Amino acid sequence: MKYRFEGNEGERVPKDVRKLIVNPGVEILPYTMCYERDMLKEVILPQGLIKIESNAFGKCSMLPVIKICCTVESIGIYAFAYCRQLQKVEFELLSLSSSSPRLKTINTSAFTMCLSLQRIKIPSSVNVIGKGAFQNCKVLVEAILCTTSITEVPEDGFKECRALQTVSLPKSLERICFGAFSRCTSLVTMILPLDSQPIEIGPEAFYRCKSLSNVLLPKESNAFMSPTDCKRKDTFHSCEVLKRCFGDGGDCIVAGLVARFDNCPFHRLCYDQSSIEAQELCQSTFAERTTKDDESSLVDKFGMTPFHIFFSAPEPCQDLLQVLLDKYPYHTGILDCKDANGKRPLDYLLSNWTGTTKVLFQMLLQRWMVDPLARWGTTSWREDMQRKIQTIMAGHRMESLFDRAYYAFECYEGMGAMYILEMALWKEKLKGERRKDAIKRQALDREQCRSVCGSNIVIPSVKTFLDINHPTRA
Repeated sequence: MKYRFEGNEGERVPKDVRKLIVNPGVEILPYTMCYERDMLKEVILPQGLIKIESNAFGKCSMLPVIKICCTVESIGIYAFAYCRQLQKVEFELLSLSSSSPRLKTINTSAFTMCLSLQRIKIPSSVNVIGKGAFQNCKVLVEAILCTTSITEVPEDGFKECRALQTVSLPKSLERICFGAFSRCTSLVTMILPLDSQPIEIGPEAFYRCKSLSNVLLPKESNAFMSPTDCKRKDTFHSCEVLKRCFGDGGDCIVAGLVARFDNCPFHRLCYDQSSIEAQELCQSTFAERTTKDDESSLVDKFGMTPFHIFFSAPEPCQDLLQVLLDKYPYHTGILDCKDANGKRPLDYLLSNWTGTTKVLFQMLLQRWMVDPLARWGTTSWREDMQRKIQTIMAGHRMESLFDRAYYAFECYEGMGAMYILEMALWKEKLKGERRKDAIKRQALDREQCRSVCGSNIVIPSVKTFLDINHPTRA
């Protein structure tokens, strides 16, 4: 059933509606006007709409997508709460008149218990987010707030978002309030601009954020330390990875996070990608090459490489990835390098899969797993690897398929090393024979040379160290 909402006083949407069209000229969607409409699957909002009031779409359990037009200024309390199938919230950036978004306030619990919401990008016009606005969004992976002008992440703002891995915050931020990210057990990365002001972090703000590691706090920031008679817990209570690295005290953790990238300049550049252009990163790369050993700063104290930092950021930049690949052209071992959370760089990319990250994934595998095989001149190996990568891109079990492709690459790499070793032994034997008889040049075929140069003994002995198996087993 389709229904047109005209905005008449006391008007309510029928229970069995499937498609709701709000007529042009309607400026306010009133309290509970579409509350608990279990069959609603589509909503069309008009330009000119100003306010969505409390519980307007609360418990519309089958609504998958909502597009909020740029004229909306306020989203009310529980406006979309308990919309359990809501996967996507689109904030329209520009209207036909090219005006910028007007949304200022997302009120208390506006999107709480949206159990299917995967990512949220808040418009730049927003300056207030209410208490518990995104609480219990169980599959939310990424929250981008970096362009807003909010001064605080509210109490319980993202509490119990157990799948949340990455959040980016604005330069205007002053406070992270009580329980803001409490029990976000998958949260690894919190990005603040490199030139941010000091922030205050409240009690239990990161309670049980056991994976948190990729954070750089501004200097002079401070965190809540619980007195013995206080029921509220420390800011970083049960942050296991941070405590293993910096110690148990809150002051130690804050000091460690302020100095997070002091000895890792390239990690720092990859951390806040919005603050650096590719050209600047190229210049930094050149300077570092002339002053530092690349290997010495490749892995930080959390086991993270620049690629871990890069891929855990929201909306990673393609140009910056190209710079990284130019800097580390032969470091294919990074693909299998696990950090303190047991994750490889591409694990972060695969868990936040979008059209943009798909391009980055292809780019990286081409550079590190196809191009080396092409340089070795092994056409069949290269073609096999290209087929494996195409299978990954088309598949649904991407992590498993990548593991198999990487295993095959390691096999090819090992066999290449074996061939090089054999050639080196062969060459040394030929040199030795020629030194014995400079006049008589011996013609040795490959099998004979293998025997007389000792490779038939040496190669089997080193194969176990090269971990060589035939790639068709992958």
